[in-house]
Amino acid sequence: MEIEQLLMQSLQLLGLGMGSVFIILVLLIAIISIVSKIVPEAVTTQPGMTQSSVDNSHIAAISAAIHLHKKNR
Repeated sequence: MEIEQLLMQSLQLLGLGMGSVFIILVLLIAIISIVSKIVPEAVTTQPGMTQSSVDNSHIAAISAAIHLHKKNR
């Protein structure tokens, strides 16, 4: 094989490889966009868990335990 033929074959393989990766990435972005519109966002807090449902006595007990732990170190 001559160098020109090898160069042309390598350029064809380069184009085929880069083209296939580009197409796969575009399809992946499209699929992710579609799925993100279909599936609702996940809720980060537990259902029924609101700021007002935390009892002040629990906060005091946790604060006291942290203070005691730091004191005994």
